[in-house]
Parts: sequence; C-alpha cells; structure tokens
Amino acid sequence: MLGPMPDRRPVDAATWAEINRAAVAKAICELAYEEALSPAPLDAAQTRWELRLASGAVYRFHAVRRIWGQLAIRPESLVCGQRNLPVDDAVGFFLDARETLDISPATFCTYARELYNTLLADAHIVAVRAPYTADALAALPDTALQRLLDGHPKAPANKGRLGWGLADHAEHAPEFGGAFRLFWLAAARDRATLSLEPGLVEETLLKAALDENEQTRLKEACEVAGVSPASHLLLPVHPWQWQAQIAAHYAGEVAAGRLVPLGVFGDPFVAQQSLRTLANTRRPESLHIKLPLTILNTSAWRGVPGKYMKIGPAFSGWLAEMANRDPALRPLKVLREVAGAFYPHPHYERVPDAPYQFCEMLGAIWRESPEQGLSPGHRPMMMGALAQRDARGRPIASALIARSGLSHADWLERLFDAVAVPLYHFMCRYGVGFIAHGQNVTVILDGSIPAGVAIKDFQGDADLVDQDFAELASLPPAVLQVLKRRPPAHLLQHLQTGHFASVLRFLSEALADHDGFDETRFYATLAARLRHHQSRHPELADRFALFDLFQPKIPRIAINKVRLAIGYGDANQRPVPALGTQLDNPLHLAEMVLAAAGPERRHAMSGASAR
Repeated sequence: MLGPMPDRRPVDAATWAEINRAAVAKAICELAYEEALSPAPLDAAQTRWELRLASGAVYRFHAVRRIWGQLAIRPESLVCGQRNLPVDDAVGFFLDARETLDISPATFCTYARELYNTLLADAHIVAVRAPYTADALAALPDTALQRLLDGHPKAPANKGRLGWGLADHAEHAPEFGGAFRLFWLAAARDRATLSLEPGLVEETLLKAALDENEQTRLKEACEVAGVSPASHLLLPVHPWQWQAQIAAHYAGEVAAGRLVPLGVFGDPFVAQQSLRTLANTRRPESLHIKLPLTILNTSAWRGVPGKYMKIGPAFSGWLAEMANRDPALRPLKVLREVAGAFYPHPHYERVPDAPYQFCEMLGAIWRESPEQGLSPGHRPMMMGALAQRDARGRPIASALIARSGLSHADWLERLFDAVAVPLYHFMCRYGVGFIAHGQNVTVILDGSIPAGVAIKDFQGDADLVDQDFAELASLPPAVLQVLKRRPPAHLLQHLQTGHFASVLRFLSEALADHDGFDETRFYATLAARLRHHQSRHPELADRFALFDLFQPKIPRIAINKVRLAIGYGDANQRPVPALGTQLDNPLHLAEMVLAAAGPERRHAMSGASAR
C-alpha cells in the first residue's frame, strides 16, 4: 500500500526560486574550486565577481574567497545577463555552462534529471525546516535531524535518486520521514553467503528487526511456504528494491524455490541520509540494516558489493579490537558490522567486467547503532550536520558552541580531539585510512560538547597502507586479500580530502560567515591539536613523517567535473575522482601565520591548551 502522496503541487514559486539560487551558488563555488569554471573579480577587494561563459551568458555575484580557495557566494546576490535578472533556474545555469564544461547532450539531460530530483527534495526540506532555529535543530535526535539536512555539500545534484518518482520519495526518502517495514525473503543457503561475528547467532539478527509477535508471524509464513531454517536463511530486502528490481531480475530463482518471497514483517524503519542505511524507529539502539538500492545517487549506484559482505564482521571486529586496546583511540567507537549477507545473481556474476550495479542487488549488512551503549547524557549527531544552517544562516555548530558555554576555540579543540586526532592516529599507528566524510562519521556529544566519534562504512571507504606495518600482522588473512593496499600519500589524501576538505572546509566557512570566527584560527587550532598528539607519541615520529599533514601543498580532488566528463554509461567500477592543481594546505598556512605572530597572539590564535 502506498504511503501519503506528496502535494499535487510539490513546490511553490518562492521556494523554487530560493533552492535554485542556492544550487547555482553551490555549482559555481564547487566547479570553480575544481577549476572547471573561472570567475573573475570585479573589484580590488574581491567581493564582487563575474562568470562569463562560452555561451555568452554572464553571471554576477558577491562572494569572499575562503582559506581553501573556494568562493563563499551569497545566493541572493546572483544575477545574470545585461539586465541583472535574478537567478532562479539551476538547470538553466548548466545549460548556459554546457559548452564551457564540455557536457555532452546525453550527459546534460541525465544530469538535469538528477538536479530536478534534488531540487524537489530540497524544496520539501526547506519547507519542513523553516520553523526550526539552529538551536532547535541542535536539540533534535540524530535520526530526526537527518531528515532536515541539505546533503552532500560538494555536489549540486546530491539527491539525484534516478529510478525514484514522487511516491517513492514520499515513502522512502529521509526528508519525508516516512517509516516503512522491510520485505523478507528466504534465501537458499547453498547460493547465499552469510558472515557472522564470532558468537553471534542468526536469531539475534531477527530480533533486531522484529518483535516477538512479528517473529512468530514470519516463522509461520516460512512454514506455510515450506521453508526450512536448515535450507534457507531469512534475508531482509528494501521494499522498493523488491518490487522494482528483485522480483524481475531474480524471477528464475523465485521460480526454482531458491528465493522464497515471504512478505512484509517487523518494526518500522526510517532511512538515514545515505538512503540505504535504515534505523529502527521503535528501538533506536537496535542494529541498523544497510540494504542495496539500485538507484543512481551522487554519481554511484547504491548497491552492496558481495566481496565486502564476507569480510565485514572480521574487519570491523579487528578495528574495534584495536580501538578498545589503544588509549589514544579512547574517543573512537567502531560501529561493528556484526553480519553480512549476499545473494549473487546467477547470470550477471558470470559476466567478466559486468556493470557493477547488476552485481550488487541483493544483500544486507547489520551494523551497530550509534545509540547503543552510550553513557548517560551522550547522544550521536552525524558530523555533516554541524555545518547545516537554519533559515537565518546560523549553523548548528554555532548553536552547540553557545549552549556549551565554551569559547569557539575550546569547543573546536574538543571536536578535533574527538574526531580528527583519532582518525590520524589510526592511520599512523595501524596503516588504516578512512574516507571520513560527513555521513559516515558521527560525533558523540556530551550535552553540547564533542566527546567522541563513531565511525562506520568500511566497504570501500577504508584502505590499508601498502607497507609492512607490524600492526597489520594480526588482521585476518581474508581481510588482507580483499582490501586495497594504497601508498601512504593515498591514505593521507583520504583524511585531507575525505574529512578536511569535504567536512571541515564547510564547517570553518559556516563559522566564519555567521560567527566571524577566523578560518586561520580554526585551522591553527586543528594544527595545534595534531601537533600535541605528535608530541605525546614520539615513538611514531617516522609514521608522522610518512603521513605528513603539514606539507605546503595538498591534492585538489574533483568529483563534479568527473561526473560531467564521463557521463552515465555503464561501468564495472564506481567513478574515480580526478586531480587538479595542488591546493595551499590550510594547516600549513595557519602555522605560517602563527610563526609570524608574537607569543601572545600565537597562543590566542592556536587555541592551545594543556589538555
């Protein structure tokens, strides 16, 4: 049964203009950051800018250049053409920029589909979020807050969701907040793969999603279908994935009785920002379930690769063990993937280099909830939420800082000690590099003060150093065989781009814009906490030199430019970001400013403390 349909007129004119301006501002900012567009200043102070495109279109706006080199554009200042008309058409902007960006007709039209879907979703978010101040947003539970967030800050089309229509969004998208129950299949054990954490039994997985009555109903459905626990395992499926993909693509398996449809059972779940990860609304501390969705969203098809299902529990268990025994990782909690299941397609799996979306359709990951085992007064918040602003432009981080009673520098010290320092230590000590973006890093708040971090998503978002670190010797051989081995510079880039440039870049800009907190102080504080960590671990001096965060230049990574260049043809791997010219490293810039300052000014800017 379909859930409530969105309004027949899903967006009004004023909201449509607002979200389109914001999308154009983001597009110009990020494509200029990626060196695909070249705006020019119109005044000596570099506050008024002009973008001339090969089509003849001209866009003008007010902006300031930030420490990472990007332009912080005021969306309301955007005008175009000789008559300085207000900008209210994001797809029209990409049409104007198509020649400059060298976008093929086919790519333009498909990207426009992604952008239109994003704009419709953003219209709903803006309307629902309008009554909330930053202070009210900061007080929301994590799952409730996630439905009010803007999404990936680097991608203009960050809610593309190709394959979904209005009804699908209303039922399954996080911004609508709709809860839904899972569809269940019985899957033949001789065809499926199931990996469990040591000591875990399958019954625990069922209890995480179904109360006693629903477990009884599901077991009765198995009996009616003639399914035995000895021959079949019980596998949850996203209800959209079942009706849109599995029912047809796996029809032969259903006909043969290797897959047995059982129906909808269990507790209601709600989608997190990543769409595939679902949280139990009745029992927030219960295991999250990550399920494949064969839709294209933010440049990739959102399936689950089978090779990671086999090693998920072993790898996350090893990560958790390292974190538990290392005092330097006390703030860090690994959200263990306690189980992984995968059912390969009988034909697509046998095609060498088949497009990856056809090989990642049916599986599940059971993962610990960030709500589990929290100390009294502690609560989780997705890190990407910190830079989210309310209708008046105030970021959630600003509200948390005010509520904490700490200064900006002191609060940021707590944040960096809780997140950036443990990620850096994990890389240097154990040779594990996490792509720690805003959705897979969760800040643990003690009231309003950062006190820890929970990390997740280790399938493709974590790599191992390609050197013989003694600390990796205890990693299970199966994990070593599957995970990619990367040079130190590659792992370093995971932290610099995945976390610093993709999360902290937007947080420092938000605090500078609204609170006037200087970005040099922001990164001087980060540098001071990292240097403090180095001073406490002289035994890792060689590793700190290997993973040097303080070089003058760091890589510039482009994601939007790649999407527009490669188009939407099927491939056997996810798109790989491109490199641009190197960036000035904000950590290096901040330390240079500190070195030139006097002792008192140096101490004030660094936010250094004895902690």
